[in-house]
Amino acid sequence: MPLSIKERARGFYERHEPACTTAFFAGGFLFDALFAGRIDRLPSILQQGAYLSLCAWLIGLELRERYGDFSPPPRLEAAWRYHRGATHFMLGTLLNIYTLFYFKSASLTTSLAFMAIMTGLLAVNELRPFEGSGAAMRMTLFSLCLLSYFVYLVPTLVGTIGPWEFLGSLACAGVVAAGLARWLLRRLPDRPHAIFRQLVLPFSGVALLFAGLYFAKLIPPVPLSLERIGIYHDVRWEGDKLALTQTRSRWRFWERGDQTFRARPGDKIYCFASVFSPTDFRDRLQVRWSYDDPRRGWRQSDAIPLDIRGGRGEGWRGFTAKAHYRPGRWRVSVETSDGRELGRIGLDVVPDDSSGPRAARTILR
Repeated sequence: MPLSIKERARGFYERHEPACTTAFFAGGFLFDALFAGRIDRLPSILQQGAYLSLCAWLIGLELRERYGDFSPPPRLEAAWRYHRGATHFMLGTLLNIYTLFYFKSASLTTSLAFMAIMTGLLAVNELRPFEGSGAAMRMTLFSLCLLSYFVYLVPTLVGTIGPWEFLGSLACAGVVAAGLARWLLRRLPDRPHAIFRQLVLPFSGVALLFAGLYFAKLIPPVPLSLERIGIYHDVRWEGDKLALTQTRSRWRFWERGDQTFRARPGDKIYCFASVFSPTDFRDRLQVRWSYDDPRRGWRQSDAIPLDIRGGRGEGWRGFTAKAHYRPGRWRVSVETSDGRELGRIGLDVVPDDSSGPRAARTILR
């Protein structure tokens, strides 16, 4: 008798379960790549909270099933078969969101390294030698998502960013993990060591990793992100817009303003920056100028404070100017109040001995 479509689908899933769960993970990643918007959007925050709650519930049920405290009702046996795939789909969606947030807040290298770690953990989870530790690996991924959620949510709600906000994020995530552990201990009172090994230990390891990366200034400064940065010969307000004056040739399209800065006596170097921050967010940035000394390497020149205020969709706009400089290679970095870099731009200062009129043009931001 030929198999039904349902039976064939179940057989296919059983034969290719590792590939299917990996596909669920990748599907979650691709699904949300098209829909992640502003970091402070309430629907997105609620969606992430719902996904995290469902993942915690499914991981808890999986552990209870392993130790004989739970079995799905007969009507839900077929659906329960796909709980790992559903968990991976939601984790993929969450990791996609946080990777995009990290990408916007820091360099491409940081974002790619973060995603490589996530994908590597999933691949290890699906290898047969690690099948017995599947719940622990899913808990590790869940912990990464949970901490990433609070690392941006707490500063968004408080309206500032810094060490205390980060420690508050760790505390909030710890309360959630402790609640999950307590629920499982009440259901599995004779399995404290298993809960410690598969829940408490993974979360603690990830929390310690986050703390180390934060104090090493390697975690991107979400929820802030540098939207634009450029070097110009003049920046001034015209109404509610900033007029940015540049002199570069149009064929040097890859440069952001006058990154090859042809300096005449009396010229100032202007650095324009546009920074996104959530509504009602207030912080003080540092715009740090550094010079590449041929003998001593990079040397800091100035650190100019800039106060930002969130809420504008296109990002807060500001600029700094430098009047005292020397020819050579320079770098301007935008940093948060806790010393983490939002982004940077390089420029070459080249003496310009000509005195004729410049072919300058102005754009409005």
